[in-house]
Amino acid sequence: MVSNTRRTTDTRRIRRLKSPQGIEVQANDDGVPIRLRLGVAWCDVTLARRPWRIDQYWWRSDPVNRVYFRVIPEDSPALTIYKDLKTGEWSRQEY
Repeated sequence: MVSNTRRTTDTRRIRRLKSPQGIEVQANDDGVPIRLRLGVAWCDVTLARRPWRIDQYWWRSDPVNRVYFRVIPEDSPALTIYKDLKTGEWSRQEY
């Protein structure tokens, strides 16, 4: 049994996701993003980590099927983007 440490919970560990925003992405033949549009300019990106897939709510009428990528645009901070596998649309979603 874990005793009560009487410390406050660290709120940095749990963060809400912001609402997704549409983003223009160019991907290679394997579906990996290579460029994206930030503002008016296109910029090359590199992967910060391997992609991961989310398949949720498969029992509902509108399941969620996405592939997420953590990318680093040139001269910009890293960001998380995903491709909706049902619609083919790309979105940006951050904490």
